[in-house]
Amino acid sequence: MMRLFKSVADKLTMNKFKILLVDDHKILLEGTQRLLSGLDFYEVTGTASSGKEAMSLLTSQDFDILVSDYELPDFTGLEIIKVAQSINPEIKVIVLSMHDDPSVVKELLKENIDSFVLKNDAHSSLLQALDKVTSGKKYFSDEISEILVRQINAPTEKSDLSPRETEIIKLIVRDFSTKQIAEVLFISEKTVETHRKNILRKTDCSTIVSLVNYAHAHSLV
Repeated sequence: MMRLFKSVADKLTMNKFKILLVDDHKILLEGTQRLLSGLDFYEVTGTASSGKEAMSLLTSQDFDILVSDYELPDFTGLEIIKVAQSINPEIKVIVLSMHDDPSVVKELLKENIDSFVLKNDAHSSLLQALDKVTSGKKYFSDEISEILVRQINAPTEKSDLSPRETEIIKLIVRDFSTKQIAEVLFISEKTVETHRKNILRKTDCSTIVSLVNYAHAHSLV
């Protein structure tokens, strides 16, 4: 009886893992927070709906786990991850996103993230991810794992540009605006802006003019 009491007491006094949730969709942010509330070993001690808010929290509070969307109105998840890891190299990073573009997955893996969970997965996937990363393991959604396997088996390509990014470059060269590209490809303007940032980074271009020259030089148009 005393042993059982001691076990319960230990759990009650155990420090919980502190989580920072980052997502610009309020409903999803609140839903995820409710999912994690009341868990024995985890506690959401900070939430942010923009990159700026996330940066402020990361520099003012201590967190054990970062659970972040990839697309935000002002920063990408990749930028937030880099800041989080520079502040706390031991922080565990879980990307919770709808974005399953292979190039994005590859870029995130370079930053040594601990988990990638798709938003359309069951809630149990996020809970599994938390248990895995806090025990020093990696966790990836089934679809993300399939992408990784395809990348391993696929022949090496000269360009890191994804088919979607190449498609967007062609529209940029034709002087399509962000809104027009979003309408043509049936994606959000925010997604287009994220792709544009990634394209400029991958092509090492700083302006649209230099990107157009790059596209012609590499026979992309």
